[in-house]
Amino acid sequence: MATAFLPRLSPPLSFSVSRWATFYTTQYTLKFLPALSIAVPGVTINLPGLLGDIWESVLRAVPKNKVSHSKKRSRQMAGKALKDVNHLCKCPGCGEIKRTHRLCQNCLEDMKRIWRQDYPANRGF
Repeated sequence: MATAFLPRLSPPLSFSVSRWATFYTTQYTLKFLPALSIAVPGVTINLPGLLGDIWESVLRAVPKNKVSHSKKRSRQMAGKALKDVNHLCKCPGCGEIKRTHRLCQNCLEDMKRIWRQDYPANRGF
């Protein structure tokens, strides 16, 4: 008797039950027994065929092996090599090679030495 009112609890009569009959049985049970039905929140993602292929490729985009330190550094330092210095000239004072529009390091050391002799650290102005 209970199986007549509760088709969901009745054993299947045949294995050739269509999907429509299963769907109808589920709807029939939910309409007459709202107290026994349990709402299960679920997440459904309806992706079209093109997005499905992209999504699978994103999920599989993982490295196969660990990247070595040298390969990682060469990728990070790409395009950051030292540039050639091509703006050089000769110092008019001493004749050493120096960068254009900069003080000659040789002449600067000479000037520092002279200043230290003229103004020692222990003597005030």
